[in-house]
Amino acid sequence: MTLSSMRPPIYFVLTATLMAWRAYEIAPAYSAVQVELTGCVMLAATLLAVGFFWELLRWYQRMDRRYAPER
Repeated sequence: MTLSSMRPPIYFVLTATLMAWRAYEIAPAYSAVQVELTGCVMLAATLLAVGFFWELLRWYQRMDRRYAPER
């Protein structure tokens, strides 16, 4: 069983994270917008970490299949 690629979702989440981070930086201090964007950035950072870990597992699986001895 091969794992599906998570590259498109990673690109989408990375773009959204950068936009939310930029909006967080220009939002007024201690505003509701800043609090909401903090949650968005933290969630997106978690999703990015999971996506990169998924791609690492996918890469390992592909390399394991490529270099495994024939049975």
